[in-house]
Amino acid sequence: MKPKYKKYKIKRGDTLEGISLQLEKSTHEVKSFHNVFCNDTDYIGNELPCHLKELFIYPEYNQEELSLIPKVSFSEPYKLELKPSQNKINYGVMYTITTGEDSNTLKYEISLVFKGKNSDNDFIFEIDRISKTYINDEEASSIADELAEKTNTVLYPLEIIVSQQGRWTGINNYAVIKTRWETVKEKILDEYEGRWVKQYLASNEVVLEEENLLFRALMKDWFLNSYFNSIYIYYTHKFKLDTTVSFPILTNCKAVEYKIEQKINEYLDEYNLIRIEQNGILEDERSKSDLQNEMDIPYYGTLYPEYDKANGKFRSLYFLNGKSNLIESLYLESSIALNVEKKIQVVVSIL
Repeated sequence: MKPKYKKYKIKRGDTLEGISLQLEKSTHEVKSFHNVFCNDTDYIGNELPCHLKELFIYPEYNQEELSLIPKVSFSEPYKLELKPSQNKINYGVMYTITTGEDSNTLKYEISLVFKGKNSDNDFIFEIDRISKTYINDEEASSIADELAEKTNTVLYPLEIIVSQQGRWTGINNYAVIKTRWETVKEKILDEYEGRWVKQYLASNEVVLEEENLLFRALMKDWFLNSYFNSIYIYYTHKFKLDTTVSFPILTNCKAVEYKIEQKINEYLDEYNLIRIEQNGILEDERSKSDLQNEMDIPYYGTLYPEYDKANGKFRSLYFLNGKSNLIESLYLESSIALNVEKKIQVVVSIL
């Protein structure tokens, strides 16, 4: 049973270091205990959040009591292991796409199941769509939206290859998808007529013609980039590290790169969940002009590396089951400020 806590009221001028001295404990111990019980907005990083009014502490705060809180179970020193389940898991997925003042939502449900390992010891996961897609809480109504949803069925069930670190790296059932296309195309042509329909199908057929083209198209999938996001890695003894992450916030060019701090709370929270957090800023070789023109490689960014830099932020939160390390929910937000600011928010939650 977890020990009870009491609350320390933060006074003007208080610092994390000062409070730690009063409690005769390290700043790491003080903030680690508080972070177990606080909500997301009151989480302590390197210093006290300016809005924080109260701090969770023990009535008698010592290392013995701290040891009563369950810790994250690492397979090796500071290594979080991916432990895939062969039970099918259903998730709800929601995207919120904001461009300037305009905001839209897209929702659907998927299932996920572990299928085994390949010869390289990578994981194989099968993903399937188990619901219709809802745009702003309504079913697809325009012919264009209907056609896009029907065309998208060629991909599912989709088998992907996932590394030991939890990053998806390839397609495992490309031949099946390519064969499936003929049946999907025939059904669409039986239901829809017109030259633009044939042109739309032809453009999709080009993508399906080669595995690397399909892989590049799927690299823009927000669910795949959010869920399979290299969180099963070696952390440092401080339970954090500096790294980079890329996210496909722009439609017609390769993913944008962010420099982030990735950290894992060494203690399970009050719901026995593992908390992993990523925070950072945009740091891409391409300039604002390069990104505005959706270029894959830096042009102005190479000519003028210190000029016309784009700004953007990245934040994600993962909550994993403390026993299985399975993702139970995640929140991801990626933004970029070009001529008009664009922001993508992704929420994935187990059903």
